[in-house]
Amino acid sequence: MNKKIQITLIVAIAIVAGIVLFDSLSTRIDKRPDNPYEYNIDEFKVVDENLISYREARQIAIETGQPKALTWFQGNLYLLTESHLQILTPEGKEILKKTIDQNPQAIVIHNDATILIAYERHLTAYNPDGKEILRSESLSDESLFSSLAISESMIYVANAGKKEVVVFDENLGYVRSFKGESGVSALHGFILPSLHFHMAVNSNDEIWVVNPGMHRIQNYAASGRLRGDWGKPGFTLEGFSGCCNPTYFAFMSDGRFITTEKGMVRVKIYKESGELESVVAAPDKFPNSETAPAIAVDDNDNVWLLDFDMKMLRFFKPV
Repeated sequence: MNKKIQITLIVAIAIVAGIVLFDSLSTRIDKRPDNPYEYNIDEFKVVDENLISYREARQIAIETGQPKALTWFQGNLYLLTESHLQILTPEGKEILKKTIDQNPQAIVIHNDATILIAYERHLTAYNPDGKEILRSESLSDESLFSSLAISESMIYVANAGKKEVVVFDENLGYVRSFKGESGVSALHGFILPSLHFHMAVNSNDEIWVVNPGMHRIQNYAASGRLRGDWGKPGFTLEGFSGCCNPTYFAFMSDGRFITTEKGMVRVKIYKESGELESVVAAPDKFPNSETAPAIAVDDNDNVWLLDFDMKMLRFFKPV
């Protein structure tokens, strides 16, 4: 009887040892099966050629430090780097290069050619030759300006540090600020998972602001009242992917939107109603980057992208 028990125990131990050995071998890193819960976005990187409406036609290398911001005005590119303002022709010829304060964040040009630059906590205005003519008071230490837009009578600054839009007058005096809540309890204000917070004013003097945590672009009155918005999250081409997109946007001459996204980098054009129209640059144009490029649109609706990783201006024209 004891011999039978011993044999049974030996067999049982052998079976358990075999199970343990099999489990150990099958869970080695090089033997593990693919994670069934891993979300593969590769299929969303492929864009139908029929949807691509632009082609890349030119590149201009940036050689004066880390690029920070870009805009277009009356036939020229205005480029900010870590400590310089440059004005360039579309062919890359340098018209002006001026040393400015460190770490500029955004730039916009007034109709009278006054250059307005946002730094982390203050604004500075320059004449067309790059000479400083006006400077605002600095806001609180919690402030971090990230974007800048101008209308006929007001200047708007996206303050990522305090999750608000700050309104200044033409003399760079503080007027008011608003947080995107609009007095409606269902709205939660500007949701910023990161410090990307962009805005722009269109040709009708309408203020549009990205609410990145909601994947929406929102239209506000100067008072801060929400007037309308559009956008949705999603890896599909119609949506905005990741935690906080779009990153940048700009306007075409007829009011259409052009947007860029970080993570899965893509550049798209939307109708004024928010419907996807076409693609300027698919993800395969940014094979080694997850950084969204900044945008400038010229007078003929050609698109200039500021590629931060490649330190390059990239020119796209309609197909």
